[in-house]
Amino acid sequence: MSIIAKLTEKKDFSASESKIADYIIENKEEILHLTIRELAKTTYTGASTVMRVIKKIYDGSFSDFKVDLAYELQNMMSKGNNKILFQIKKQETAFSVMEKIASVEKDTIDRTKLLLNYQQIERITKLINKATIIYIFADGINEQIGHEFKYMMARIGKAVEIATDNFWVALNCLSESANPLAIYVNHREHNVQLLEKIRLNHKIAIPGIAVTGYINSTFETCCKEVITIPTGVSYSDLAPVIYTTAIRYVLNTLVGCVIASNHELSMDKLIDYTELSQTVK
Repeated sequence: MSIIAKLTEKKDFSASESKIADYIIENKEEILHLTIRELAKTTYTGASTVMRVIKKIYDGSFSDFKVDLAYELQNMMSKGNNKILFQIKKQETAFSVMEKIASVEKDTIDRTKLLLNYQQIERITKLINKATIIYIFADGINEQIGHEFKYMMARIGKAVEIATDNFWVALNCLSESANPLAIYVNHREHNVQLLEKIRLNHKIAIPGIAVTGYINSTFETCCKEVITIPTGVSYSDLAPVIYTTAIRYVLNTLVGCVIASNHELSMDKLIDYTELSQTVK
């Protein structure tokens, strides 16, 4: 049964849950750009009530729910077919795997794009341009993607550091000339250590941007902007391909927007970087 059909059916829904279901059905496109807290506020309910509705009709995170809802609305792909597409079969041929990975990455970019709001991207670009130093908070494979972002930003003259010690980040930000920005990259539901860092940075007034597959009150209250991404964790054995592709697409988009907003300066910095790299070689 489709997401819309389940929302319409309202099986075992309370009055408050039915109110949320009706709002989603009537405002399908708007939902794609709302957080859990914003949806709760709009429907005069609570975040926990919103999550109960999602859990009753969908097996996955709120971010993945919005992605599948968007795809359902655009008739691009049913949720059932997604499960088939995003899984590797026993003794699948090399040609089939090649085609499947290409399809998954393209599909993930399309899904992530549906969740992006160009006005939000413009606001984030301004925050990046204003910052004198950008700290990436990530772990595991996300940290590696952070290094890729650091490299691309270095080529156009923007300082990015991978934050490994919150104390030194806080100490560096005490300088009067410091204008820091934190970017949190996350695909896990219960990333306790990252949440603690977000709260600490918020306490010392470091503005934050979250690129995450899971949203809770900490992200919503402690970050200036929250970008949601599909994770695929709930239904795919290719989940790492999905969330790393989504994260790279978001960060690459931000790099592109920074270049576009400071094109002449970015090109000058790129020339300087190229000349320096040739000298070092």
